Amino acid sequence: MKKYLIIALFVLSCPAISLAQQTLSGADSARMVIDSVLTYARHHSVYRDKVDWAKLTATVKERSAQAKSVQEAMPSVALIYELLGDFHGFAVYNRKYYRWKAPRAPFDTVKYRSLIAKSKQKHKVEAQLLKKGYGYLLIPDNNPTHEHETDTLSQQIQDSLAKLQPEKLKGLIIDLRTNGGGNMYPMILGVANLLGDGQFGSFIDPVTKQKDAWGIKGKATYAGKDTVCRLQRIGKPAIKLKVALLIGPYTASSGEATAITFMGRKNTRLFGNKTAAYTTANQSFQVFNINVLMAVAVEADRNGNTYYGAVSPQQEVNGLDNFENLNRDSKVIAALQWLGAK
Repeated sequence: MKKYLIIALFVLSCPAISLAQQTLSGADSARMVIDSVLTYARHHSVYRDKVDWAKLTATVKERSAQAKSVQEAMPSVALIYELLGDFHGFAVYNRKYYRWKAPRAPFDTVKYRSLIAKSKQKHKVEAQLLKKGYGYLLIPDNNPTHEHETDTLSQQIQDSLAKLQPEKLKGLIIDLRTNGGGNMYPMILGVANLLGDGQFGSFIDPVTKQKDAWGIKGKATYAGKDTVCRLQRIGKPAIKLKVALLIGPYTASSGEATAITFMGRKNTRLFGNKTAAYTTANQSFQVFNINVLMAVAVEADRNGNTYYGAVSPQQEVNGLDNFENLNRDSKVIAALQWLGAK
């Protein structure tokens, strides 16, 4: 299957594909970089049927015509993302990122001051009992860089959840508001006993309609035919537990994929605000030591509903966040009201 990378904006994953011979230099190397990225985009970009390729190619070739090195070609690589409309993909060369930053509405720093402050803290799993019978689990973003680290991350989430004894809870809040991405699979596997076995989403090529499913089987997550990560131990099943997920504008990429995984689950409801809209899946390749990541698929939930942009909450809550005192957090309050309703 294709190796999809659901990643945060500033996380570099290992390349899945290597393109081009790296024996050229000077202007030849610059042309090879541009040609390789254009060719890949034309065959794989999720936006490939939405652009005028003759116009796009001519514009990029004109902009890069005077490039005499790989370094000088990189601004034109960023231009390719812009002309495609790909704001999730990016390229990395000599530790510098080249991407297109799509125009966005100004961020309300007053409304989200608590969220901003929380996102700047060390990201770790948090689990606590709120009032009697209700639990709270914050799943942060991650950045696995070593073999089997995804197993460790998923076990950390599962062990934190187990301390709450979800099989005995009246309801659970899962907080994804600070989750900006990383690797989606440990996030999902970490709450496997809430989901059970099954297919919970898929990556879809919108042009070919090819699908690669993701889900859980036993103590492992799978993507297509591949097992991605495993748990050593798992708590008691709690697939009927009422679960409220909190989302917001900092919920991105893998955080959004985790939210999508819960879409269609019974006794589940999303609260908060729209997510960051990084619901495409990236695939990576390498050319001249450039790591190029490009959006090649969209995400769909277990019922086949596709997400081309933000994930919207089923109950929008516009009050203030309060990570310092969850009892005063508008999203937590709304979630608890729903969890307690009969």
